[in-house]
Amino acid sequence: MSSTELALRFVAGRSAVTTALVAHTSLAQLDECIQAFQKATREPLDEQLCWEIDRVHLQNRLPLFANARTEPSWRNEGEIGERIP
Repeated sequence: MSSTELALRFVAGRSAVTTALVAHTSLAQLDECIQAFQKATREPLDEQLCWEIDRVHLQNRLPLFANARTEPSWRNEGEIGERIP
């Protein structure tokens, strides 16, 4: 799975997202985006994979909101707080 497909399928699976802005410089890239969205409706990403992506995001946001305390058992819940060295 390409990073483009992963990103677009992840976004398409989010209930709060109604639009995804995509940019492409070739017809091949446009085709890849269209295929990724079509695949997202047929085959959503695995729930565990989505949670792992969320965990990476929780740990690597703006420093003000970053948090290293994200455990797999939290199941789509995270704590927002400033990372203190």
